[in-house]
Amino acid sequence: MKVTKRMYLFCSMLCVFSIIFDQATKWSVLAFLPRDEPLRVMPFLNFVLTFNRGISFGLLHPNNLTEFYLIVILTILCILFLIYAFLKFKTILEQVLCAILIGGAVGNLLDRFFHGAVVDFIDVYYKNWHWPAFNFADCFISCSAVFLILINLFSSEK
Repeated sequence: MKVTKRMYLFCSMLCVFSIIFDQATKWSVLAFLPRDEPLRVMPFLNFVLTFNRGISFGLLHPNNLTEFYLIVILTILCILFLIYAFLKFKTILEQVLCAILIGGAVGNLLDRFFHGAVVDFIDVYYKNWHWPAFNFADCFISCSAVFLILINLFSSEK
């Protein structure tokens, strides 16, 4: 199915919705959840307010302002690349996934501007083993990236 102007509008709205949903959940957590006091939701899920100054899973934690700005600049460059990729994708599914991915990246970038770090609050665990805390933007980024990779790996077009 060919991508149309109507599809571009739909994907743009999906991207904006992803950003708003992500930011709304983070602002709710900031307003109602005390820092480092887990709220038990299920036997394997807590909400706990944490701040991640690094990238995924706390990697590359910046030690100074220069490193922080480097992460911000790299994030902006990745978003610009994703917008370029969005415009080049030929299928609706690829564009939808890319729009969600862009929304997640922008959501985390907004956190860096507003809070100096990414707000994470979803804590998945089993007994004493905890996955690093994450947020909905991280879910949008991870899931859409995995699906985009799978689509392109198994695409019949070469």
